[in-house]
Amino acid sequence: MALFEWKDEYSVSVTRFDGEHKKLFSLLNELNEAMTRGQGRLVISHVLQQLLAYTREHFAAEESAMRMATFSGLASHTAEHRLLTEKVEQFAADYSKGNTAITIDVLYFLRDWLQNHILSTDRKYREALQEMGIH
Repeated sequence: MALFEWKDEYSVSVTRFDGEHKKLFSLLNELNEAMTRGQGRLVISHVLQQLLAYTREHFAAEESAMRMATFSGLASHTAEHRLLTEKVEQFAADYSKGNTAITIDVLYFLRDWLQNHILSTDRKYREALQEMGIH
């Protein structure tokens, strides 16, 4: 069973961003399934690489869209993005130093962050982006 199942309540009503959020869900499920099989260390490097790419590309796209829509919450939203990116970079640095207990930390941190960020922070920009015709 997947750790995360996509639900309509996670939608931010922007096709690209919903797709990218689904990719993150998929990465978390990949890590969870590997951990369940006792193989978390085999996929953590891949998951961290993908997650770093996600944070850079996805966050830049979201911030650009919010800027175009003159979304008033841009500064605080960008700060949240920066904190997650720094945390993932720290996870990657810890892993590269041989910290093999990282998989549980990564999984639970990302699960909690993803739920809170999408449901409380990302959904705030939905109306501003829709008014600009960004779907």
